[in-house]
Amino acid sequence: MGTLYATHQAVKAVNREAPGAILGIEGPNEPDLFWERDKITYPAPADATAEKAILRGFPEGLISYQTRLYRKFKSDPATKTLIIVGPGLGKTYDAGNSAGANPLRDGKLKNVADFGNFHPYPGGNTFSVPFAYGTIEKYLWTGTQPSANIDEFPYAFEQYGPAFGGRPMIATETGYSTFRAHTSEVVQGKYVPRLFLEYFLRGVKRTYLYEFVDERNNLDDRESCFGLLRSDLTPKPAYTALKNLLSLLADGKSSGKSATREWDYTIKASPGGEWNRLQYVHHLLLEKSNGESYLVLWHEIANQDSSVTPWREITVPPIPATVTVRTAVRPAVSVYEWDDAGEMRERSATLTAGSINLAVRDRVMVVRLTPDGK
Repeated sequence: MGTLYATHQAVKAVNREAPGAILGIEGPNEPDLFWERDKITYPAPADATAEKAILRGFPEGLISYQTRLYRKFKSDPATKTLIIVGPGLGKTYDAGNSAGANPLRDGKLKNVADFGNFHPYPGGNTFSVPFAYGTIEKYLWTGTQPSANIDEFPYAFEQYGPAFGGRPMIATETGYSTFRAHTSEVVQGKYVPRLFLEYFLRGVKRTYLYEFVDERNNLDDRESCFGLLRSDLTPKPAYTALKNLLSLLADGKSSGKSATREWDYTIKASPGGEWNRLQYVHHLLLEKSNGESYLVLWHEIANQDSSVTPWREITVPPIPATVTVRTAVRPAVSVYEWDDAGEMRERSATLTAGSINLAVRDRVMVVRLTPDGK
């Protein structure tokens, strides 16, 4: 963890050499796991009474450390504009059980962090109401879809957000391991673009995937296989899919001003056999500064059941949907879809009476509308 003085000086030195290289500082990583395991302690605040000025671990010592970190950086004009992110916890807590409740709650870190922090790895939401869906007996309990912990039963927000008293949240860790018993590379390629979109929809200010490169070439070790790249630096489908999505949606020439959209839309989905929870057809409308609009759609569904080992992979049919555009101009339409390798394919499409029929799959698709028809 190092000393705050050394950390502060190192950050200042880096930003002197390369202004803006470091944008923020994160509090201790998963201290409820590692501070307890390694018996890490930290002094109580300097203004504590003598009998309380003793070394403390988690959570008291953590609060003291985060308080001093925040004050150290905010009191220096050279670092006061840096973002201070709170600590992200590692344990799963149960608000309904006093013995298992998160000890960091009631805004205890609100005044010592600009953003809250959590690690909402998907799946395993046993705080939801159990119901059967899509061949899974307890759908949100053992489904592994990106939104499992943040949508209908958002326990990730409910368990970790209160410590920060309403501050916006940042996910400094989340992702999927492609080790042999869990997520296949194909399913990871479906999930990762959806994960970033789901978090964005729910107000997560930044999302950091764990991690960029596999630590080792060992498909029997879960911790070795969270990367977007394999250990030999070859890309997994998730890397290719995410890269293509970011490239498509990038607005590198943005003037900082958004064009005025000249159209609106509705989506009418139809059940695909037993897949009748149409609220899982998720969508997001984005607009570039040149006036182009990008309607992103996906079927937010579980592609795996984690109740068995290895996890059972599920094939999900498309959901038929009709997108109706209301506009005074006739836009040109392109549809972008992704394959199992993460490659993106573009095809032209036409609005018929203002509508287009689509098959919304369990991976991202994008409809681009160009207002001038060009």
